[in-house]
Amino acid sequence: MAFDGATTFGYYETMRAAGTFGTYIQTQLFDFAFIASVILFGICLGTLIARMGVPRKATYMMGIGAAFFAFLGGSFDALENLTSFGLMQFENGIPQILAYIYSGFAALKFISLTIAMALALAALIMGVISKGLGMMRRPTAD
Repeated sequence: MAFDGATTFGYYETMRAAGTFGTYIQTQLFDFAFIASVILFGICLGTLIARMGVPRKATYMMGIGAAFFAFLGGSFDALENLTSFGLMQFENGIPQILAYIYSGFAALKFISLTIAMALALAALIMGVISKGLGMMRRPTAD
């Protein structure tokens, strides 16, 4: 996330000179499988946490929000990877506007995934506390 076309181009040139650019491309391709797993895990975990809550209440909404932001973060990661494939085609330098777009996708990915994790953690804590308090309030049969 350099936000600078010359810096990003320098990274690519260093990999080309070292003969590792092909490995970088393979890594980027493999990253799509990781992205899919992050999206799937985020949606599953977020909706699982949401089920601890009552629809339209805080725990439920935060769980659904976590699932949404996990999907969004994974989508931005995929856009970042696709953009990097486009940037690889430049032989003399990367236009600055494209470097901004590329780094922007990276920044949005990190922001989205951070929000997803924070919402999941908060919803999980609230859900556990709510369930615990509910268990303490139940009348006991004598």
